[in-house]
Amino acid sequence: MTAKTQQTTTSQPWLLALALSMPVILLPSSRLFMLPFGVLAILGGFMLIGLLRHRQTYNGEDKALQVLPRCFLFIWLPMLISCIDASMPEPALKTTGLYLTYGLAALAVAVLLRAKAAFKQVAVLLSVVVGIWAFNGVAQVALGVDMFNKPLAEPAGYANSFFVNSQEFGFYLGALAAIPLYTLYLVGANRLTHLLVTILLIAGVLLGGVRSGWVMFAWALLPYFYLLYIKPAKRKIIPLIMIPVFFGGIMMAIVSFSPLVQQQVTLTQNAISGDYEQLNNMTHEYPELWKITTEIAEQHIVNGVGVDNFLTAFMPYLAPHAAIPTHIDISHPHQVLLDVAVSTGIIGVFGLLLAYAAIWRLWRNATPAQQKMALPLLMPLLVLWWPINAHHAFYSLPLAALSLFFLAYSIAALTYRGDMK
Repeated sequence: MTAKTQQTTTSQPWLLALALSMPVILLPSSRLFMLPFGVLAILGGFMLIGLLRHRQTYNGEDKALQVLPRCFLFIWLPMLISCIDASMPEPALKTTGLYLTYGLAALAVAVLLRAKAAFKQVAVLLSVVVGIWAFNGVAQVALGVDMFNKPLAEPAGYANSFFVNSQEFGFYLGALAAIPLYTLYLVGANRLTHLLVTILLIAGVLLGGVRSGWVMFAWALLPYFYLLYIKPAKRKIIPLIMIPVFFGGIMMAIVSFSPLVQQQVTLTQNAISGDYEQLNNMTHEYPELWKITTEIAEQHIVNGVGVDNFLTAFMPYLAPHAAIPTHIDISHPHQVLLDVAVSTGIIGVFGLLLAYAAIWRLWRNATPAQQKMALPLLMPLLVLWWPINAHHAFYSLPLAALSLFFLAYSIAALTYRGDMK
């Protein structure tokens, strides 16, 4: 093999990784975000036709090509069934049809990664992207300008980095901050690198000022701390004491630096203690929104009100002639399990549980090397699909597309047999 051939073979995984990383790279741009998914969906369509035409000859024992379609159907079929008696079938059918394109894109991701294992390369590139987001956000708040000398765009003073506003930045950074941490664990980085990157990400997520981002990042940190510090320790009591003290001190220092973050922390503490009178209007109305959502879900318990139909179902619960609230987004319930239950009913909840079970079974049957390889993009999927999580609509365009992208990567990594050759 010539040197030129070796160089081409080595560069191929990185080129594939760059192509597969484009959805996250373009995430801050709502206009360009769907472009790579459209390309992947077209590829996935051709791949699906090819797999169906040669279904007798392709490797039928390939777990990725078994589990991924099942997980997709567990979620998509309840969406389709919910369209039957949806009060507004047009948006329900539109959202269901778009989800089908995300599924084709996910199929393309799984097949491409199966053909050319670029798992580590994708994780590294996405880690660099998320790290740049975090650094840019910290620079905005600390210096008043970002890394491109652009002033802080948010009047309130929260970081927004490359995103339109701090709400998007804080949410997506909190959801994706697990990628750099578990990538460092995957590549075997030293403890100092782990420490510096963790501090940077904690600062970025806190300065984003979005509580749902804080919660998602906290869930992702727990297994990370266990794998990196507690599991390898001979005396586990030492890291169990030192880790909360050290990182708790880091968080307190960051909180003391930003009065806005202090305010959000105070509001969160009041929410936990039940002191709703001290909360802002948005947080105060969440319990009432969840109560009404539960009532709507009980009235449509079998197949729900239909995806993208929540606002129509919620409107009768407003006072007569009352204006639609502007301080809280009532287009979805702000809670994963309630969102699925009210949109697709008990059928959708059961389907989501089946998807959880399929991923868990894959994880249990995977080798330690496969589990380690899957973690960087499996953790963002888990925090987004965490049953008690409160975030954007479960079936919304960016989250649905990203979730299936992470799902395809995770399933392909958990079933990749390159380590067994």
